[in-house]
Amino acid sequence: MNTIKLIIISMRPKQWIKNLFIFAPLIFSLHFFNSLELKQAVIAFFLFSLITGSIYLINDSVDVKADIQHPKKRKRPIASGKLKISVALLSVCFLLIFSFVLIFLMNRYFFYISLFYVVLNIFYSFYLKKIVILDVLIIAIGFVLRVMIGGVVIKSVELSPWILIITFILTTFLGLMKRRQELIRVNKLKKDNKVVETRKSLKDYNLSLLDQLISITMATTLISYITYVLDSKIQTKFHTDKLYFTIPFVVFGIFRYLYLSLVMDKGESPEEILFSDIPFAVNIILWVLSFVGIIYYKI
Repeated sequence: MNTIKLIIISMRPKQWIKNLFIFAPLIFSLHFFNSLELKQAVIAFFLFSLITGSIYLINDSVDVKADIQHPKKRKRPIASGKLKISVALLSVCFLLIFSFVLIFLMNRYFFYISLFYVVLNIFYSFYLKKIVILDVLIIAIGFVLRVMIGGVVIKSVELSPWILIITFILTTFLGLMKRRQELIRVNKLKKDNKVVETRKSLKDYNLSLLDQLISITMATTLISYITYVLDSKIQTKFHTDKLYFTIPFVVFGIFRYLYLSLVMDKGESPEEILFSDIPFAVNIILWVLSFVGIIYYKI
């Protein structure tokens, strides 16, 4: 029983919040209150969470030597030695087979996307994460794949390219912020003459490069969202021209995230910000409520 608990911890359930991107097409398609389609999205969420959980088990098994040197990651079950790598990899085989069978029976396009996600992330774990910039883009592509899953499991939904574009740029921005905070932490440790084992791609970054890339992706995210809500085709689709009222929530969310990262030094773990910062979490809830209220109830 203790082994099962350690496996679940290693699958990082808190990180499964990323899989909520699967619901994006449902929300943006006027089908959110369709019980059958909502049920499909919920099932897809949990099945894909098994997939992403398996990837975390693989990552922790591959990165065990580096994680041992990390102040937080060293406490993870595999890095701490509480969970054997052989047991973790055996669990991966079971979880992938189980989830892939159910996903194939549910939707073949869902199966193809999930298979591509697994293959891409295995390459990422062993090689792609060592390549500067590409390491961040691969993570962003993973979020785009989540949105695509939401689109294919709900057959009545026509996936808008805007959703994919905004998802890609926004998650690239978050990934760059994460790298920036990791680099600052590593530099602080080096100043204290401490031995630091870190991701290899981080050695090819510097703060100047990251700050410029962050500025570009932040601006592009805002411009993309503003263009989206002002697009005449989108306004026709939702039968409203009031979506621009949601822009302040997006602006505040991005600015708040910058503040928490650059001033409060919290950007290394995006999910922790979501769970720990009340203003940021409330802002997201208000954005969702305002967006849903406008498109569904024409507020």
